[in-house]
Amino acid sequence: MNRTVLEQKAAESVLGPLADYVMRVGMEKGLSDYNKAEIVGLIDTVLEAYHTSLQTLYKNEVPF
Repeated sequence: MNRTVLEQKAAESVLGPLADYVMRVGMEKGLSDYNKAEIVGLIDTVLEAYHTSLQTLYKNEVPF
């Protein structure tokens, strides 16, 4: 994947929120055991964290 430096920073910034989410669901629970709501929650967590980070990193750029 060809990411810019700021996109890579945004991708790395997702690790904390993702870890927090996995801790809430349960570390012992495998991804294959997640129900639909938990999968959607995981996706939402990652996308929101990534988007928020991009907005911050690119705050002086279009389209943010």
